[in-house]
Amino acid sequence: MSQTYFNVVALVVSFIGGGVISALINWARVQSADRKERRIRFLNDQIRNLYGPLHYYVSQSEKLFEITDRFGKAYDEEFVKKEWSSAEFVRKTLDKETKVTIDIQNEYIHVVEQNNIKIQEILDSNYALIDPSDIDILLRFFEDHIRLRIERDSDRKTRTPHVIYEQVGDISFLCPEVIERIKERFLSKKKELDCLLKK
Repeated sequence: MSQTYFNVVALVVSFIGGGVISALINWARVQSADRKERRIRFLNDQIRNLYGPLHYYVSQSEKLFEITDRFGKAYDEEFVKKEWSSAEFVRKTLDKETKVTIDIQNEYIHVVEQNNIKIQEILDSNYALIDPSDIDILLRFFEDHIRLRIERDSDRKTRTPHVIYEQVGDISFLCPEVIERIKERFLSKKKELDCLLKK
């Protein structure tokens, strides 16, 4: 066989081999870009449909708890720690003012409960977007939310017998761990998305 034949074969093999390598590199690049694009879309869905709205409602509720706490402290300062006259008109005024203060606190908590209904709707509608590591903490929210609905009467007073309630455990309107997890998750998703969009 002639030297020319070997040169032609070598040229064809290197051309085909180079094409294959080039195709493999191009395929890997496309796969990486596609994976990145899918992750960006998924993060966008999580932020827009799940963690963003959850963050909005838990942040509102957190602020409402802060307001309620300020009312509680003011209540203690004004009505519990101070010495008041035992005169009847003073007692009537104090009874009225304490009731109004407690009613206002309860109304703030009622708004938290309304937020909880919206949170549950968001979770129900977007369950597939929940990070697996968040399921347990969100089930804790569900447990408290459903217990508040079932274990209270129409006046929002607990109807569960006290001894049973003590054994079953406390109910939270929105436990701090849920608030913190949702806020942390929202911020981490936003940060990851921002980093992917900058690349």
